[in-house]
Amino acid sequence: MSDPAKITADLIKIDTRNPPGITTEAVEYLQELFSSYNTRIYRKEDGKENLVVEISEGEPTLMLTSHLDTVPSGDELLNPVIVNGKLYGRGSCDAKGCVAAICAATLGFKDFECGLKLAFTCDEEIGGINGLGYVFEREKADAVLIGEPTGSAIIGALQAAVLAIDLEFIGEAGHTASQDSKEGAIYRASGYIVEKVESFKSLNGEFSRYKEFFDRLGMDFIIKSWHAVFNPSMIKGGIKRNVVAPRCTVGADVRFAPWISIEDVRRELYDENVEFRVEGFLQPYGVLCDNVGVEDDVAFLEIIAEAVRFQGLSPKAVFSLGVGDTRHVRKHGIPAFYLGPGGGNMHGDDEFVYIDELERVCNIYKKVIELFPNFKRS
Repeated sequence: MSDPAKITADLIKIDTRNPPGITTEAVEYLQELFSSYNTRIYRKEDGKENLVVEISEGEPTLMLTSHLDTVPSGDELLNPVIVNGKLYGRGSCDAKGCVAAICAATLGFKDFECGLKLAFTCDEEIGGINGLGYVFEREKADAVLIGEPTGSAIIGALQAAVLAIDLEFIGEAGHTASQDSKEGAIYRASGYIVEKVESFKSLNGEFSRYKEFFDRLGMDFIIKSWHAVFNPSMIKGGIKRNVVAPRCTVGADVRFAPWISIEDVRRELYDENVEFRVEGFLQPYGVLCDNVGVEDDVAFLEIIAEAVRFQGLSPKAVFSLGVGDTRHVRKHGIPAFYLGPGGGNMHGDDEFVYIDELERVCNIYKKVIELFPNFKRS
């Protein structure tokens, strides 16, 4: 078996920080690793290559995929360091460790009893439209397992709805010396922000249907962090330091679980002194909340769960407020889930992946491939 820790370290040294998210050198490295296989490159923008490796042809076809781009960092994080069983460096956790585990699980093998494709993609950190979204339009499969740092026992099964909104606050302008600042737009916005940040964390909804679904599969259901969140991520307002602000705009990222209705979110956001403008909406993706057939999801989940159990672990399904590449697959009615080696401090300066997790997930991927010929779509 190839060494997933070495492959991870090699990839960390290759700069794929996004922006600009150039993947050319990383794709060349992977092409060399898979030089004895058929490979195809897909490119929507210059410098942002996606690599597909065809390990075997057949039916049904499984795709293993993860992304090559990372979030920004200082140059020092492009130097991998191993300390106490942890491999540090930009992308070690998200998601070059996942890429490496996929490579180590499949290198040197041919003649699988099913079709097997690998996809190493660009631009996941900025939405994946140039990455898996572009590739999957051209390289279909019957099921897709996406490498993200969930941890080896955890299957990412549901992801949040995302509402991007601007909130406009109107205040009474006047000179600092004579106008009460509490009448200003910025003060009104600050009170609203404090209230909504807390109230959204208490917005839970009824999720028994989802828990019962995973109970029937013998899996615990975990809700990571909160059911909903309000993030006032940008704020702009005021015209001059000594003038009480007449207007203030807050750009907010609102995320919520599929068992919380958009009507409940609207009610929670409502305030008679606030004007709203929707900038974008992303629907939730995952079991029971999109157009993938439930039977297909169950069939694939059972394969992944069995592969996890084969490592002596108890599989758990997780809902996360994060979003990723499953939407580019599931919108086609194809089951897709997340599983990858765990680490810590993702996107932080001390990001790391556990070396034993790299090896464990490599073995889980191998078992999924072994079991996949039994997969049948409804």
